[in-house]
Amino acid sequence: MRMEWTPEQDRLRHEYEELARSTVALRAAECYQAGTLDHHSWETLTECGFWRLAVPAKYGGAGTSYWDFVAALEGLASGAGDLGFLLSVIAHSGTLRGLVEFGTDCQRRRHLEPLMAKAIASTAITEASGGSDVARIRTGAVAVANGYAITGQKCHITNAPIADIALLLARVAGLGRRDITIFVIERTTPGIEMGPPEPMLGNRTSPTGSITLQNAVIAADEILGSIGNGLEPMYSVISHDRVLYGIVAAAFIDPLVDQVLRFVEQRQAFRSPIAEHQYVQGRVTDLVILRDTIRWVSYGALGRLLTGHPEASASCSVAKLAACEGLCQATQHVMAIFGHIGYMAGPISRAAADALGTRIAGGTAEMQRKNIFHQVVGRPAKAQEATCHTGFAQT
Repeated sequence: MRMEWTPEQDRLRHEYEELARSTVALRAAECYQAGTLDHHSWETLTECGFWRLAVPAKYGGAGTSYWDFVAALEGLASGAGDLGFLLSVIAHSGTLRGLVEFGTDCQRRRHLEPLMAKAIASTAITEASGGSDVARIRTGAVAVANGYAITGQKCHITNAPIADIALLLARVAGLGRRDITIFVIERTTPGIEMGPPEPMLGNRTSPTGSITLQNAVIAADEILGSIGNGLEPMYSVISHDRVLYGIVAAAFIDPLVDQVLRFVEQRQAFRSPIAEHQYVQGRVTDLVILRDTIRWVSYGALGRLLTGHPEASASCSVAKLAACEGLCQATQHVMAIFGHIGYMAGPISRAAADALGTRIAGGTAEMQRKNIFHQVVGRPAKAQEATCHTGFAQT
């Protein structure tokens, strides 16, 4: 569990917070209006080596601790002011982590360098037929002479409209009950089509859409892990993404606390600053409590995940649940404190709409509770309990 940052990690956090303020934050409103990812800021991140912090040196990365990447991510989340952009960052980092942990040397050589450069990644699990119910996925793979021909459609997938590479979950015909397999796919493969961005209430800077496959032939050496054993790498990637929601949420709330404190000292009501009124003080302290709870629960969950603790999956679900519920409550507190100004179209109302999406994206709050329950009572994880972490899955 992370207790305090090292001087280098403090430097990284500050560096990426300033970077986010000078790029992502300045472009957030424009990109939100256009409904597009901030490609300029994404390229700036890659040029600064952000993604290499998450990859070991032997695979071309920076060779630092994963906590160094988390420190940089915290800084990015604190300065960005754009939750949608951060959701796309989480989805991309999950694919990176999956390839580092479960990829073959060939897959790492082929895909990691592009993903640390300009390529954008996604993970495709959710389908219209089942939402978060992985047991009901229908995308199928059939063995052919030069690999596997895959047919099916994924929906509500974060980064899908702009993804160059994706981890895709499919069933391989003829394997019986253990048929769930993860394939590494590329958008340039014949038979693969990335759909347009879906219209959403919030998180408009995180393009989310479908991936349609029609007899798309994927080479046999592009199976992540082993054939029919896709659940282990999938659960690992899902848990990774869940805990990063917590890391991002706490850091995203940081500047909201500062903004609120400045406002309540300046705003006058009933002949005194509203900071002197207990109902305002209650909202401010709730905001701080939410932030700190999310942060420390997430640090603990990440520590468990990185050390292979047997309860890591449940801890990551706790972090995700605390993050999504906490973000919704935090942005509501901020809106209430700012009153009509907060409700007007702008950064505060945008953050509130974006926060609502986190209760669905990355696996619904209900699915996190389900995973926690099964861990607590000692039931083994099942395919039907898996939660899509890459898009806006249905319950």
